[in-house]
Amino acid sequence: MKSHTVTVIQSNQKRQSLVAFPGQNLLSLFTEHGLVLPSPCGGKGICGKCKVKILGQTRSNPAEYHLACQVRVSGDLTVELPDVEEKARIMMDSDHTVSLDPLITERLITLPAPTVGDQTSDVERVEQALGLPGCINPELFPALPAILRTSGYTLSVVLSGDEVLTLQTVHQDQSAASEQRLYGVALDLGTTTMVGYLLDLTTGQQLSTYAALNPQRLHGADVISRVDYTVEHENGLTELSQLVRAEINKMIAYFSRHDPTLPQSIYQMAIVGNTIMLHLLAGLEVKNIAVAPFIPVVTRDFECKAAEVGIKINPQGRINILPMISGFVGADTVAAILASNLAEQAETSLLLDIGTNGEIAIGNQERILTCSAAAGPAFEGTNIRAGMGGIAGAINQVWITEELNYTTIGDQPARGICGSGVVSLTAQLLKAGLMETSGRLKSSDELGDDYPLKLKQRLCQLDGKSALLVAAQAEGAAEDLYFTQQDIRETQLAKAAIAAGVRILLKEMGITAAEVKTLYLAGGFGNYIDPHEAVQIGLLPKELEERVVPIGNGAGTGAKMVLLSRKCLQKSRQIQAKTTYLELSTRSDFQTLFVDSLEFR
Repeated sequence: MKSHTVTVIQSNQKRQSLVAFPGQNLLSLFTEHGLVLPSPCGGKGICGKCKVKILGQTRSNPAEYHLACQVRVSGDLTVELPDVEEKARIMMDSDHTVSLDPLITERLITLPAPTVGDQTSDVERVEQALGLPGCINPELFPALPAILRTSGYTLSVVLSGDEVLTLQTVHQDQSAASEQRLYGVALDLGTTTMVGYLLDLTTGQQLSTYAALNPQRLHGADVISRVDYTVEHENGLTELSQLVRAEINKMIAYFSRHDPTLPQSIYQMAIVGNTIMLHLLAGLEVKNIAVAPFIPVVTRDFECKAAEVGIKINPQGRINILPMISGFVGADTVAAILASNLAEQAETSLLLDIGTNGEIAIGNQERILTCSAAAGPAFEGTNIRAGMGGIAGAINQVWITEELNYTTIGDQPARGICGSGVVSLTAQLLKAGLMETSGRLKSSDELGDDYPLKLKQRLCQLDGKSALLVAAQAEGAAEDLYFTQQDIRETQLAKAAIAAGVRILLKEMGITAAEVKTLYLAGGFGNYIDPHEAVQIGLLPKELEERVVPIGNGAGTGAKMVLLSRKCLQKSRQIQAKTTYLELSTRSDFQTLFVDSLEFR
């Protein structure tokens, strides 16, 4: 079969030649070669994020820019890629303290050598010294005789709870202080981003942090798109599982960049995330979660050996998946509840993770209710024309007075609008009278003669619909960035879903918003939004504006707490046991409250 050459020009002017077969999808070709383009819709041609500039092919369409996911290679061509370097900006958590009692421990033991009068077997001899009958896995048996006799019967034993992970020689000239390094990794595996923490399990000290975008986003921005991918592609589940495992191994490599022996000292990973993300990581089927009655394979916590899932820490190390609530409320919510201390308080508090899945929890030490509002990815920058994640160049706050001003992450030229910027811009449009409470964007003709001219000039028609020029290339932005009427509708749908979910949980709890002690906002997004602006657009109840407490990456904090404390692992199980999940899609009052929450008020 004849092949074609696709010459790729990257933003740094680096050129790369790729071989494509006739009819091959351009986005698929790029993905195969590690060239990452945003494709939150999973290559369906909906999101418009995978635009490329085609320089070298005669086409009936005279436009230079095309969606890579919609282009089939039919000849040699040259493609110019936009600047798509994405670095996740993760809000790290505030300090939390726990009593250090990790599951992973080391014991140094010295055994009496066997004699004719003491013919106890090697395995039983070690188990008796540890006081843990049956604690050594048979796969460790073959190496034990040599270890014992080489070390003069002095051993270093690393345990996970009451189970022996490794047995190693300790030479007689080594002091008891020459203990092994015991490390663990806490990982928050999000739909959009993932962040990991390397911890010293003997001191509790955090040694390093790693943040990255979830590589599965190539096949869809939301969990349902990824479920669809596993159904529509024969090896889809394996592919998505391998993508995230490979990124985890990149994280391990980053942690050990100055010490290649470090992975052997990592004995545990505590992983949280939504239920679908954790199933994909474990290679478990997800298709039944996406359709009624929304049943996952497992919700209790479970563990597997690192070697079994290809994670490059100590092969005997344990990968611990924390407990989940339901198909759409996962271990990340359990971990955030743990980090907030909501489950230990007598008074009722509310916890909100404003993301694609919109997980909400309300409760106290007696009981907890949760739901998933399925807000969609608008607050994560997807389904918004100029939307992007919380990375450098994203507009994150807006002020409208006589003219429109904004700030960007990293003080870089504006490249798009992230979730906090969407909330801020929407609130400012409402406050400035540029938008009605219904969400309709006004035209310049509707504004009075005394209305600031600079603002009126930003209003325009784009593809036949009302739009606002937020940032102009002539003013220093990377390109002209518009906020359209459709973007406002997407924002409306997202905020209405969350607001309706909050109202239902309050109703089921039998209290009003005024009776809620604290509103915990989890995730980086919760740290960056202005509570006043969130109240202005009706995203948060006005009664709770002064009670908002951002808890940073609550999911990551909870994972770290579990890594450092057996008691916290037990608490996570208790949280799951006393939590009830409410399925909003089956409730008639959800649609009523959803429609009522659409207004920006």
